[in-house]
Parts: sequence; C-alpha cells; structure tokens
Amino acid sequence: MGRYQGGYDLIEKYANDRTFRNNSDFARFLHEVEPQCSINSWRCRIQRWVKQGNDYREAGTPELSVNKIRVYYDKANDTYLTVLDALGGEMVAIDGEKHRNMKKDYSDDGNGLSATDLARKYGIPTGWIKEYIRVNEWNHGMDIFTDEEVMTKTTDDLVNETLAVRRMQVAEKVESKRWAEIEKDANAYRAFSDTILNEFLTLIPKVKTTTKNRIKMTENGNYAVVISPTDLHYGKYGWKDEVGEEYDLDEARSRLIDRTNNLISRLPSRPDKVIVTAGSDWFHIDNDAGTTTRGTPQDMAATPAQILMGGCELAREHIEMLRAVSPVQVVFMCGNHDRHSNFALMMYLSALYENADDVEVIVSPYPRQYIKYGNSLLGFTHGDGVRGNDLPALMATEERQAWGEREHHYWFHGHLHHMRLTEKAGCTVIQLPSLAGHDRYHARKGYVLARAGICAHIVDKELGLVGNLFSPVVHE
Repeated sequence: MGRYQGGYDLIEKYANDRTFRNNSDFARFLHEVEPQCSINSWRCRIQRWVKQGNDYREAGTPELSVNKIRVYYDKANDTYLTVLDALGGEMVAIDGEKHRNMKKDYSDDGNGLSATDLARKYGIPTGWIKEYIRVNEWNHGMDIFTDEEVMTKTTDDLVNETLAVRRMQVAEKVESKRWAEIEKDANAYRAFSDTILNEFLTLIPKVKTTTKNRIKMTENGNYAVVISPTDLHYGKYGWKDEVGEEYDLDEARSRLIDRTNNLISRLPSRPDKVIVTAGSDWFHIDNDAGTTTRGTPQDMAATPAQILMGGCELAREHIEMLRAVSPVQVVFMCGNHDRHSNFALMMYLSALYENADDVEVIVSPYPRQYIKYGNSLLGFTHGDGVRGNDLPALMATEERQAWGEREHHYWFHGHLHHMRLTEKAGCTVIQLPSLAGHDRYHARKGYVLARAGICAHIVDKELGLVGNLFSPVVHE
C-alpha cells in the first residue's frame, strides 16, 4: 500500500464529516483530497474499511452541527468565512467577488482550473486552496454560481452570465489560436529569411528608367488590359507517365512566355497600361523544407533556392515583355502556397523597378488590393480566404467612396484553377484560370478537367469590361 497506508486515516477523518450517497461518491471525494490515489483505489480501501465493521454517513443522515459552521456567508459585508484545519481551525475571510470568481475558475463550465492553478492565480497556498475547495464542496462538474447568487438573481441574469462566460471562453481560445498562427507565420518567415532570402538580394539587376523598345501597335485604345498569370505554381513537378503531362521549371516558363505573347498579338491596339498580377501561388512552395505556407509537403521540380531565385527572374522577364507594350502596374495577390515567398518577390520587384517610371509595383501585405481605372473599380485577391459571393459586399465596405464614385466594379481572383464569371450585387466576379500542369495530388483527386491557360481582360476607361481573351495551353 506504500505511502497510502495512511489512507485509512483520511477515510476515518471524513467518514462522518459529510454525507455521501455511496462508496463511489466517497471515493471521488477522497480522490480530490488526495489525487495521487485513483478513485478505484479509494473505492477498494473504503470497501475493506467497511468490512472491518466501520461505517460512514450516507445521504439522509442528519448533518453534524460542526458542518454548519465550517462555511458562513456574511451578507452584510459580502464576505465568505471558512474554517480551515490548515490554519489550526482559524477562520479565513474571502471577499465575496473573489470567492465567486474562484468558483467560476474551478468549475469546468468556467475555466476548469486545477487547485494548483487556482492557488497560483489568487496567491493562496496550495494546501489552503485544496481544503477550501473541499470544505466548500466544490468540484469541476459544478455550475459556476454560488447558492447566494442562485437565490438572489433572476433566471435570465443567470443565463446571461453563463452565456457571457462561454463567449469569453470562445474569445480566449480564438485569440490564443490567432496568436499561435501569427507566431507560426513569423517563425516560418524567419526560417525562410535565414535560409533563402539573403541568397538572391544581391542579384537584383539594374533596369532602364524607361524602356525604348515598344513593339509596333495601333496607338492608344483608351483601355487597360488585366493579365493574370495566377496559380503558375512555379517549382511544381509532374511526371507525364504518372499524371498525364509533364510539368517542371522549363514547362512553366514556356507556357507563361508563349501564351503571354499570344495574348499580346491579339490585343486590338496599344492599351493605356497593363495591369499584371504577381504572386497568387506563383511559387509552388514557401520554405526550405519544400512545403506550402501551412506545411503541406509538395512534389518539387528543383531545390527551394532554385525555385525562389528562378521564379523571381521569370517574373522580371514577364514584366519586361509587357513593358514593351505599355506602362505596367504590378499588383500582388498573396497565395496559400507561397505567402512569404510572395513578399520576397514583391520586395525584389519593388527594388528592381525602383527607378523605372513606366513600372509601378504596389507594395502592400494586405490580402486584397484595389485599383481605380476610369469608371471602374478593380479588386484583386487570391481567392482562398473570402468566398467569391462575399467579395462584392466586401468591396463596397472597404472602398465605399470609390464604389459610389464608379459605375463598374470587378473582382479578379484565382486559387481554383478554372475560369468562371458571375455577377452579384452590382459587381462582376472573375475567377481566373491557371497555366499550371498537374502533380500527383491533382491527378489522384481527379482535378484534371480544367483547361490550362491565361486570360487578358480588356477594361474600357468609360464602359468597363468590354472583352476577354483566353489563351489556352496547346499540347503537341
């Protein structure tokens, strides 16, 4: 029996100090007093103790007068007076508000704190707290209210307080989870910065202030063109025999350059400007471990450093192509695969074109970006956060002045890899296609029906969206 040889002393001590319904009830009480002995062990000891001719007070037996003075509520002073053996039978006075908060904290309907946590929170010795809990007959399954509260408050008040406690618990858990996510993102970015980012910051080339190599086109068509190579997933790997098509770094570059040239050749005239999205799962991975931002492992066509550095160079090459058409405005859409790598790409392009007067890189970590063009308000986001049907109302809220001043409203988003156009609440939501090929995950899930390609959307300065061009990937 070891150190619990003295367990019979505890049984003797509490057998007539209070009433119990049965052996299990008595055993649970003793377990709270001395938790190092399990409930089942206490139950066995009680049974042996009873077989020896002993007995304990069961429910229905008149209470001993000593119990009536162990706890007393001084209503006039709102104070709870409790006799504790740990104090040599002296009476300890606890402020009513503190007593009620302690009860809420100990109850599972409140915070469910242990006796040790309760002692630490209220600055009371653990031994005293354990006896205080026992004398007041608290347990984790109790409600959060004292008898005095139940007798003096209305039912509605008690219900509202219970709901308030629940809401507080939910809020605390949400806040805790939010900070855990922030810390996780911060750690991921720190690891990314230490392992990859510094490797290519010194490789940023110098670009001309203004390009002089404009391609020949019919001049100014009084419109802007939105070109969105969203969800390129540069660095993804797909083996043809396994997924139905080949996809690697070279294939990604070939699709982007070839299909963008195709779109440029089909433009009706030289636009005022080209709005090109960057990011939005431009990279397939987000760190040196070869996973997405959330940590999902991916099939890679190269090392993480190669993917990051090659992807930055490809973005520069793509912008230079569009720069030969018209001035370029680069807007970022952070993806769910590459949130931190997108920040690196954004800063890379910002530094690269810092002195260029015909390339504007919008630098912002905000998940939604807005551009005003003529009579239209254009919104850009990746598409993994807010649902498409909720985007119009969000635009009207976040850009209420611009919304009211302009007749046409458009959202552009990717993430789902296939085209779709819907209208809702005075706004057109354009879901963009992807140039990316398949990998094992998509092939096994059967996500192979969407036609890969890239779009150009023609936005007239006064009339809004007047045309859509689609350039699909052509397989030989």
